[in-house]
Amino acid sequence: MKRARHFMRRSIISWLGLLAFAMAGEPVRTAGPSWICSGKPVERCFEHRGRLSSQNGIALVIWLVGTTRRVRVDDTEIPAFVEKYLEMTSDDHSYVFGSFEICPLEPDTPSRMRSVCVSGAENLVVQNLRKPGPPFRLLSTWPKK
Repeated sequence: MKRARHFMRRSIISWLGLLAFAMAGEPVRTAGPSWICSGKPVERCFEHRGRLSSQNGIALVIWLVGTTRRVRVDDTEIPAFVEKYLEMTSDDHSYVFGSFEICPLEPDTPSRMRSVCVSGAENLVVQNLRKPGPPFRLLSTWPKK
């Protein structure tokens, strides 16, 4: 019960942070190279909104927003301006939300995490897991207005 309350509190705080970002979050300007997918896709690539995160065990995972699915990111060279937010020992350790171009590296199998590579990402928003504060945009990944 105590764990469920902690999870619920953390979820509410996360969503409030995202709401604060949407209303007044200050964007961060970055620049860097594009994503490089070195794997050979077995199916057509697709774009999906997701949350990129690093964790113990499987290094990088994208949760596909709106589903209960997660995919394992393999054979992908991630730009340095994004990679710094995925270092588990860093104070910048964060979730990275955005629209990802996902290329499947193996067929979809029920009840198994699918291996994919990422060939691009846009509209990235970083939510720091260690420091308090609202999420912020990585401006180089957002369209020019």
